[in-house]
Amino acid sequence: MIVMVGFSLFFALIVGVYHVHDERMKSIDKYEEANFVLEKLTSSGGILEKEGIIKSGGVIDKTKFAESTDNFESIIKESGIIGIGFGLKLEYEGCGAPLKWTNIPSDKNIVSASKQLPVYINEAQTVPGVLTVMIWGGE
Repeated sequence: MIVMVGFSLFFALIVGVYHVHDERMKSIDKYEEANFVLEKLTSSGGILEKEGIIKSGGVIDKTKFAESTDNFESIIKESGIIGIGFGLKLEYEGCGAPLKWTNIPSDKNIVSASKQLPVYINEAQTVPGVLTVMIWGGE
């Protein structure tokens, strides 16, 4: 009887460890997916550069990014990213509220990845900023 209880506890422990490991691997995979989307969007020749949101040297144009919040559907279609819903958020030094796309759902499991990039404010001012991509699956 004691041996059977010992085996039961051992198998319960193994199942728990496997479940935790599986959840961690899924989480890592989603983060890598978010990072892939971020790199694809911000790469040289990527859709954000084609739209003029990212200028030469990897600088984000704040005005163009703000305009993209109204035009995000065409950027999503032209990005070539299929099956992954994504949205962008931009925070920079001196901004009140972050600029973000309106398509980001509040009822889904969202994973994000960020990248530090300079943000062009005007001719006299470029400040440090953070571009964040938020993804959710199953679109």
